[in-house]
Amino acid sequence: MTNAYPIAWLVRHALDAPEARWLGLESANAALTAIEYRPGVPPTLVLYNDMGHLPADLRWTGFRRAAAP
Repeated sequence: MTNAYPIAWLVRHALDAPEARWLGLESANAALTAIEYRPGVPPTLVLYNDMGHLPADLRWTGFRRAAAP
């Protein structure tokens, strides 16, 4: 199990998207997501599914090679 579902829900909530939208968000294990919360302004999605800190051979979302972004 990864943290993909809780991360997707938090991103959906931060962007105030319809509840069903979290189901289409994919995220990789060990990927970074950052949401900035500041008083008086809506939340900002700073990073989503960022794998830049991982070596290239570990940047994988579980998709087939042909479907990988």
